[in-house]
Amino acid sequence: MLHKVVMIDGFPGCGKTMLSPIISAFERVEIMQYAPLIEQICELRYLDCIDEDVAESMVRMNTDLLIYNIMMGRNSNCRPTDLSSIFKHKPTKHIRRMLESGDETIPKKIIEQKPILQLTTHMLLTASELLFKALGDKLIFIEVIRHPLYMVIQQEKNFNILEGPRSQHVRYSLDNKEYTFFTNGWEDTFDVSNSFEKAIHSINWYYSILFDSNTDRCMFIPFEKFVKRPDDYMQKISEKLSTPITNSVRKEMKKQKVPREQLSDGPDLDIYKRCGWTPPKYFSEDEELNARRELVSKNVSSESLKLFDTICKKYTETYLNK
Repeated sequence: MLHKVVMIDGFPGCGKTMLSPIISAFERVEIMQYAPLIEQICELRYLDCIDEDVAESMVRMNTDLLIYNIMMGRNSNCRPTDLSSIFKHKPTKHIRRMLESGDETIPKKIIEQKPILQLTTHMLLTASELLFKALGDKLIFIEVIRHPLYMVIQQEKNFNILEGPRSQHVRYSLDNKEYTFFTNGWEDTFDVSNSFEKAIHSINWYYSILFDSNTDRCMFIPFEKFVKRPDDYMQKISEKLSTPITNSVRKEMKKQKVPREQLSDGPDLDIYKRCGWTPPKYFSEDEELNARRELVSKNVSSESLKLFDTICKKYTETYLNK
């Protein structure tokens, strides 16, 4: 049933939830959906716990199921404050879907209306090859990337969730200890690290994959460039979606404060604060970065700080200086 799917992916804190509402404002693009089951399939494949053909089939079945349920108004999020709430995306349309006939009428509606499924996902760059094998040309994969100094604080806080009952990421047991999927291969380092050092090593794991990625099928969007000069990126997104940039899209961009003068001048939302966002303290972005590095340096070993500085330098050289 799936016509097309756009995945807004990235490391926690990269800016996915800034871009996802903008993408939702395009014609035919559905409200952002979280896809923990698809993430779990990819994580299990990363750990070599399921066969590749099984993973591909499950990805295809679950994207079909997601668009089917969305078009029928099933499992709609009615919690007003959530980022994926129907009240943030044409609520009357979603309520009407709940009241209209569903089931056998839905496949025909999908064929006629050609809705675009939108998934907001976490750390699936490692699985991009698998996802393209499963979905082919139906997949638009957008990877949002950001300077590590703007993500390390949120990731440090995330470990309280990752190691608690609310986490939906795949975990595995080794020597009577539990680990989240991305620690595979560096468990010894994880065991002797504090929360800030764990954040640095998890960023190093993901950014090592990012720096080595040479796929031309993924669209990479540096947060720093997009929020200040979005036009070229928006045009490319419009072309991939085959739908124009309308006044609704521009209105949502304004709501997300895009373009903006300073990187951290984002919407003042409670969920961002819970994830470590704070209003900018300095007018200079260099001063803001230096303040964040100073915080990190007080909480990590010299070896971890050196590693982190290396990641930050390579990110700047690769994505910001070009």
